Amino acid sequence: MAHHMMKYRLAADGTIPTFLCLHPEGVGGAFGVGDPSTPSPRDMVFIGISETDDVGDAEAIATKADLLAYLTTVSANWTQSDPSNPGGNPEVKIPFDPSAATDWAWGCLDALNAA
Repeated sequence: MAHHMMKYRLAADGTIPTFLCLHPEGVGGAFGVGDPSTPSPRDMVFIGISETDDVGDAEAIATKADLLAYLTTVSANWTQSDPSNPGGNPEVKIPFDPSAATDWAWGCLDALNAA
């Protein structure tokens, strides 16, 4: 079974969906985006990698370019800790880098599918 990049929400009972690949090489719960039109606990959309083909109402992200386009769109005002200063002040933020985030997440996906 190939792993896939997904946009997903928590289950209706607030638990993490069982289809997510949660071992250290996976990605789950990344890049959360609020959706005020949906009641809690399903009011956030996350990025993750699937472990199974049964993904319920999650949406596959077909290509790395699609992931980059999505992250670029949703992250316009995001900030992040400075990755060039890993031991530095966590309060110091830089603009979110959707390209680097995409490379990291898609690299995880590629590694899982190559194993």
